[in-house]
Order: sequence, then C-alpha cells, then structure tokens
Amino acid sequence: MSGAAAKSESVILCEGYHDRAFWAGWLEKIGCRDLGQRAHTNQRIQVQDPWGVPVVRGQYAYHSRSGRFLRIVPCQGKPNVLPEAKSRLRDRAIRPLDRLVLNFDADVTAGEPVPPGSAPADSAVRQLLEQFGSFHQNEQHEFVLVGPPRETVVSVVRWEAPDPCGGGLPHQQTLERLVCAALGGAYPPRAPAVQQWLDSRPDAPPQGPKEFAWSYMAGWYADHGCEAFFRCLWTDGQVASELERRLRHCAAWRVAEALAE
Repeated sequence: MSGAAAKSESVILCEGYHDRAFWAGWLEKIGCRDLGQRAHTNQRIQVQDPWGVPVVRGQYAYHSRSGRFLRIVPCQGKPNVLPEAKSRLRDRAIRPLDRLVLNFDADVTAGEPVPPGSAPADSAVRQLLEQFGSFHQNEQHEFVLVGPPRETVVSVVRWEAPDPCGGGLPHQQTLERLVCAALGGAYPPRAPAVQQWLDSRPDAPPQGPKEFAWSYMAGWYADHGCEAFFRCLWTDGQVASELERRLRHCAAWRVAEALAE
C-alpha cells in the first residue's frame, strides 16, 4: 500500500505498563513485529507512525503479519482509557483507524459472569460512540463505527479467567488473576506454594491480585523484574497454552488475531 489513502492504524488502549508488556509478548507470539526493539538487544529505538509522527509517551508500535501498523497505548489508569479513546476517535477523519481496542480489568469477583455487551464498560463505550455518528454491533459483539473515511471496529477486552476460586488465585478478575491462573495450570505445584507463602506473612495486608502476581514473579521469574514478567510469560510454551485457552474463553484471542492479520 502507498499514498495518503493507504495510511491507517489499529490502536490498543490499555490501563498501564504491565498490560502493555502483556500485549507486547502476546502480539509477538502471534506473529507481529515490535518496531521499537533493536534486533538482538534489549534497547528501544525511535519509531514513527504512518504519518511520520514519533511514537512517544510510552507507546509501542508493531507491524502485523501483513504489515499493518499497530499501536499499544498505556493510559496510566483505567479512568483514562475512555478519554483517550475519545481523543483518538476525533482524529480518525485525518488519521484513519481500522480497529480500536479498549482493554480493562473486569474488576468483578470470580464466579460472577458478565454476558457480552452488558458490562458497564460496554455501556460507556456505546455512549462514547454515539458522539461520533452511526454504529452497529457485529456477531462478535464488537461495535462498528460507520465512516468516513472508513469503518472502525471497536472492541472491548476485559481481563478475566474462568477458573474457580482456589489456592494461589486472587478473587478479583484482573490481568493478575489471568496470569496466576495460567501459571497454576501450567505448573500445578506452584499455586499451593504461593498460597502457603501468602498465608504465612506476619502482619500482612489483604491478599489482592498484585500480592499473588508478585509472589509468582519473585518465586520463578525474579531475574526478569516486574514489567518484563508479564511479557516473558509468552515465551514459555506451557504458560502460553494456558493463557491462550483462557483468552479464547473470554473472546479476547479473537480480537488479538484480528489485529495481527
């Protein structure tokens, strides 16, 4: 593709840097190329988007398997995802937008399923899109915003895992719960070890999602550090398979595959 009419991008808006790291490892796993990673090093390099603007503010840029431009934007917190989406949608007449993914922690208690299209985030996205013209929902419960200059598919991805509550697993549906469930599925002895450690702490704070996730990180991935922990999980075949199974269950895998085409 060439020329101004061919320029477009897809954007993932996520809560923070740990989500960005998880998406980074995931996109690479399914065949995308990190444009900001210097080959054979850990160094980051400057990248420009299709309009020649530097990719900054902690954003990562990728090419899909077919060479389409992808961008991951960490929004510095859940409350900032929708305002960032509004800002990007305002620009789509001059910077065409193929896909927009709004990524949140589900933040509900495990065992409380949320049917597609009925979550508070879906309602908020619907209200947002009403400001930008006509839209409908496709069979995958994604929103399709009518052009010009082209249709934009808007997807909501919520981090959650269907696993029942048990040892080594937080109750709140978050990225951390998804990761802990996958690690427990790949390496079953680790879950009770993490739970035993958390239960043994003197004068301890409540056992929240981060307490569980960092316990797995410190126990088996300490050399990577906190952020890289979420990315390196995708390089472990057993963990990657467990992640895929859970991401397919919540329909997030389909969204990632559409981005990676």
